[in-house]
Amino acid sequence: MKIVANTDTASSTPSSADAIALNDRALNYGDGVFTTMCVSQGKVELLTFHLARLKHDAKALAISLDMTALRQAIDVYVSALTESLEHPNIKRVMKVHVSSGEGGRGYARDSQAPAIVRFSTHTYPAHYSELAVSGLILINAKTTLAIQPLLGGIKHMNRLEQVLVKREVVEANADDALVFDTQGHLIEASAGNVFFQTDTGWHTPKVNNCGVNGVVRQCLLSMLKPSSSKDSDINSNALVVHEGEYTLADIANAKAMVITNALMGVMPVNKVVLNDGKTSDELAFSASHEEAKRLAKLVLDKIQEDHANSY
Repeated sequence: MKIVANTDTASSTPSSADAIALNDRALNYGDGVFTTMCVSQGKVELLTFHLARLKHDAKALAISLDMTALRQAIDVYVSALTESLEHPNIKRVMKVHVSSGEGGRGYARDSQAPAIVRFSTHTYPAHYSELAVSGLILINAKTTLAIQPLLGGIKHMNRLEQVLVKREVVEANADDALVFDTQGHLIEASAGNVFFQTDTGWHTPKVNNCGVNGVVRQCLLSMLKPSSSKDSDINSNALVVHEGEYTLADIANAKAMVITNALMGVMPVNKVVLNDGKTSDELAFSASHEEAKRLAKLVLDKIQEDHANSY
């Protein structure tokens, strides 16, 4: 495994170490995985979930990673990044890209080529704080996700479906979109996972056939009560979660909805504009976003706990 830890997209004069070889497999075939992390207070939020996903996804694509060395490199990089900031408490975005390596003949890999890990940093989206108050406006995307169980849940570098969805979002002047698979099942948003609440609790789509198993999704699933739980302490369905297969009809009676990812955390949805090309309708949610705030607090508390324990 080779680590390129000095990539900074804020620089207008990248060094030779930043150069990506023309035979890099991530460049040519999308043969790799990545994760996008939020750095706050000099630490990576939900780092254990990010590392676990990188390990899982790399293994699924038969990419060999030294997780101990990777963890150490991330710590060193984040420490240097924090020291370079004028205001260390400002949030930053850090991406970890993992390419399966360079070379090989056609689609076949060079068995001797090591994986290449690249770090990059980016400005934290300033408009997220406003959206956390106003809530997101979503559309239902016409672009559907192909079903491929071998890649289900993996954050691989083939993102053309998301590029097509984002084009729809921009054209509609929306914030994001609900994305379905080719069989009509709700899967995710263009850049996050979906949770919606009904009288029976919270629901989130399965991502075993397509979509990404996001780190905030994993965090929430680890803290919410599974629908099969027999815990006698459950006094309501407010913090019960169901994983399942859902269609557009299943969200028609939703009381609340959120989109989650590592940068926005738990973001409330204000409304979903539904358009089938012939008619248009809206699903609107409470402007107070109280239920969404409860989920957001769970994640924030976990992040603060991790920071206090230095991961």
